[in-house]
Amino acid sequence: MAEWTLLETLEAGAYIAIMLAVAGVPQMLSSYFDIRARRHDQAVAESNAERRHREERAAAERRRQDEERRHHEAELWRREEAERRREERAEAERRYEESERRREESERRHQEMMLMMVAAIGNGNGRSHQGPDDLLRTMQGVIDDLRAENARLRGVHSVVDDGQ
Repeated sequence: MAEWTLLETLEAGAYIAIMLAVAGVPQMLSSYFDIRARRHDQAVAESNAERRHREERAAAERRRQDEERRHHEAELWRREEAERRREERAEAERRYEESERRREESERRHQEMMLMMVAAIGNGNGRSHQGPDDLLRTMQGVIDDLRAENARLRGVHSVVDDGQ
């Protein structure tokens, strides 16, 4: 009977071992699958983080390029504006010089006409003792000549002024 008890004890031990093994296998399997799922989730999270990081770098690069483009456009605008202002100043200077030249020509013509009038009056008085009527006729002729010259010059200047 000792053999029988031993056999029953061994049988009971084997049964308990099998039960522990059967009960432990699902736990081991669930632990394995949990670990595998965590590793997969971690890999996905790292992949997502890497993708977000790439997207952030791409967005930062686009912002940098946009900023460079805006800076370049602003610099180009400043250059064009400076060139436009230089051209405007050059045009204003050219117009000023032209008006000064016209003023000087007008002043010169005025002086010439005054000299011609003085000479005409002086020559008229020096040649003979003309009367006041001859002097008035000479002065009227000089004045008419001056008016004709002024009219001619105004015609020339109005054409130049209309061209601007």
